[in-house]
Amino acid sequence: MDRKEFIKTCCLAGLGTTALSAVLQGCAASNYYAKTIAANNVITIGKSEFVQVKKDKTILRKYVLVKVDKFNFPICIYNLDQQKYSAILMECTHNSCELRPQGNYVVCPCHGSEFSNTGIVQNPPAEKNLQTLHITSDNENIYLHL
Repeated sequence: MDRKEFIKTCCLAGLGTTALSAVLQGCAASNYYAKTIAANNVITIGKSEFVQVKKDKTILRKYVLVKVDKFNFPICIYNLDQQKYSAILMECTHNSCELRPQGNYVVCPCHGSEFSNTGIVQNPPAEKNLQTLHITSDNENIYLHL
């Protein structure tokens, strides 16, 4: 292969990789923001917000996101088991970037810090755990106490 063909092949491979990356990101599951009711520094989220029905299948979401005026970042509420939930502010303690949920953990897109679904640092460069919020629940609702 001569130099001209090599450069052409490399450029086409780079363009193909970029296009494939864009397609895969577009196919990625989008985050779900739960419907909420706010009153007296308590945010109420129905447990039904964790249930997603697609065609004839019922899928349980691992987490939902909540926007609260009090914070510049969303809050991620994880369903840890039937009656246990965690709420973490999606602000990285390393450099204040907005975190992204990735299944059972969250990751910082800025520098790669990872945190558990309860806000505990798993991988640096972050050294401090995430801010967590108090949650209570009953049979139908989850209550996020601000």
